[in-house]
Amino acid sequence: MAKTKSHWIAVAMLVAGLVAGCASGTVKKVTPADASLLTGTWAGNMYSGQAPATTATLTVRPDGTYTTQAGAFSSTGKAEIKDGYVHFMSTSGTGGLAAGDRAGSATLMDRGSSWGLVGNGYGSTGGPYNFDFSKAK
Repeated sequence: MAKTKSHWIAVAMLVAGLVAGCASGTVKKVTPADASLLTGTWAGNMYSGQAPATTATLTVRPDGTYTTQAGAFSSTGKAEIKDGYVHFMSTSGTGGLAAGDRAGSATLMDRGSSWGLVGNGYGSTGGPYNFDFSKAK
């Protein structure tokens, strides 16, 4: 049975909630009024399959567009706040993420002196992935 994109987004949101439950900090349900909290450069790790963590950087611009750089790949797209979560929809990529659709979602975490973005996603050619980014307040 073929899985639809909306199916994988729903799975990603569910797993993001589970990951957020295990991540350090306090969950902050975001609204569109919180969009400025996302702007800036985030540093952290991405995890895919059985591979070790890859150091990654996420840069979110004031208009909601973003760029992710992780190892040998990069991805660009648009971030949107919906239903208390941050949703990422990739529009292009290089390296291992150059083909196929990719989407993910994250929970914003208040970690005291920093913010965290903890979540996961699914790429139609690369499968599931997880991420954990932080930036200073």
